[in-house]
Amino acid sequence: MRFLAATLALFLTLSAVAEDPDDGPDASTLELIQRTEKLRGLKFEQNPKVRYWDDVELRKMVVEEFDAELPEEKAKRMQAVLFAFGLTPKDYDLRKEYLALMMEQIAGFYHPKTKMLCLIKGKAGKGAEEETVIVHELDHAMQDQHFDLTRLYDLAAKNDDMAQALKCLIEGEATMVMFDNQFRDQGMASSEVPGIEGIIENAMAAAGGMAAQQKLDAAPPVIKGGLVGAYIDGFKFCVGVKRKGGWDALNAVWSDIPVSTEQILHPARYLERDMPQTVTLPKKFDALDGWEKVEENVMGEFSVRMVFFTLKPKSEESGARAAEGWDGDAFRLYRKGEKHLLAWTTIWDTEIDAREFTSAYTKAIRTKLKGLDEVKADGNGISHESESGWVEIKRDGRRVFIAEGGSEAEAKGVVGGMLAEATFEEMKPGVGAKED
Repeated sequence: MRFLAATLALFLTLSAVAEDPDDGPDASTLELIQRTEKLRGLKFEQNPKVRYWDDVELRKMVVEEFDAELPEEKAKRMQAVLFAFGLTPKDYDLRKEYLALMMEQIAGFYHPKTKMLCLIKGKAGKGAEEETVIVHELDHAMQDQHFDLTRLYDLAAKNDDMAQALKCLIEGEATMVMFDNQFRDQGMASSEVPGIEGIIENAMAAAGGMAAQQKLDAAPPVIKGGLVGAYIDGFKFCVGVKRKGGWDALNAVWSDIPVSTEQILHPARYLERDMPQTVTLPKKFDALDGWEKVEENVMGEFSVRMVFFTLKPKSEESGARAAEGWDGDAFRLYRKGEKHLLAWTTIWDTEIDAREFTSAYTKAIRTKLKGLDEVKADGNGISHESESGWVEIKRDGRRVFIAEGGSEAEAKGVVGGMLAEATFEEMKPGVGAKED
């Protein structure tokens, strides 16, 4: 499910790329390289290479990479997780839809392995529009040269929530530098513009409905939110940090990266080093004889929000409140034939937060699990059969344990196992620091 946590990351990790061009950047690109250095307050160790692609080259490359990085079986596992959380329909064709979305949206990308800036012919625009794309991608090249993007991606590879937080940092900084370029004639940086966060968010929202965004607008909230949120939420985070301590403060973030989307969505929690809990589920559940593991990962506050936004789309504000207070989680999805069972443990900042989440979630899951209409939303949990299997939700103080699917004995056995054996350990700051 890593694609949820690193939207567009595919284009930062591609391995099937044509040979590097021999020529260096042309005069106009060289001018933008020098301008990006001035805007960002850092120097390039070496000038990035630049290459233009046409749509035929790009599609061939992306299809080949999809086959290698997202084979059918892996895509099916991802789809199973999405469906289990109610985030997409059961028949959602992840490979087909995601590929189409990428082809619609991508205008340029930076490739860390080849240190190459790749622009798509005809999609980067002309004049100021093309300049905007180039400056954004040049900042990615700057990030890679100074902070090693591949190393950071590897650190977050097993935690979807951390990977999404890292993506927000990467895209948020590049978006800020991009807007700094636009505000340079006014003698100010974007972080100095009052209310800039709302201005940028409204501008991006206003772009919806354009022909070039039809696939994006039609995408499920978790896909669209993961892509757009990396830019908007990341921009807000970087602006908040820079306002506190300038570029020095943001430079320091790269050696102490945000480890959760909670820290991105609430920058003050990053600045205060409010660290989440690492939740570890039992290695196995005795109640699940004959079940095989499909996937295991972390949801995080952003994805919990997406669950509420998807299942209760008319109550985004209340869904955001119900997700706030997240302090850690872990899920594991099991399969037995055509049946699935979801095991999910969460921990919250306070018992009140845990109660609010439990009450909101027991309301929301009625949308995806038929047969729960008569169940009252309760801050302590529920125990009831649905058409998809038994649902067992139990709150214990700040912790909430959830099992969806299987028989009553299996679901209750899973919750009992998590209650007795799940462990919780606060993460340490300093993730991202280079070893001496």
